[in-house]
Amino acid sequence: MDALLLAFERLARGVVAAGGLVMATAVRPLLLAAQRPGGDPAVASAAEQISVGAWTRYNRLALIAALALAATESARLLAGGRLAVLYLCGGLVMTALLAVKLRVDATLAARARSGADARRGGTGTDLDRLHRIVELLSAPILIIAAALLLLPVPAR
Repeated sequence: MDALLLAFERLARGVVAAGGLVMATAVRPLLLAAQRPGGDPAVASAAEQISVGAWTRYNRLALIAALALAATESARLLAGGRLAVLYLCGGLVMTALLAVKLRVDATLAARARSGADARRGGTGTDLDRLHRIVELLSAPILIIAAALLLLPVPAR
């Protein structure tokens, strides 16, 4: 049972770390190129909707993984695990950051549906601020997930 729990925890941390890395290094740059200022407003609007939709789906999956990690680490802590507190804190911090990212994603999705930003060429001070918030939240999530993947296996 412990091996199954450990495999599940590794999978949850891997979903957050690897998924975020793929989204940040592969998906985002492709969609940003389509949203450059001065481009076609229809293409910019479509790229923004695709980007927000993809990030929202990833963030939901990562939030579920972080919640599962926090739940399993809570059980491990109650069973007397030595490193469980560190893993639990990491899972809870990731959960909180991902919840905030989902709130910002909801705002970005509403803006993308309205199409107002696309009419301005896909830019805007408020839109840029929201994207910076998402970027600033993504970095600590990836760092925490990677650190938790590299830490030693929790022992009983």
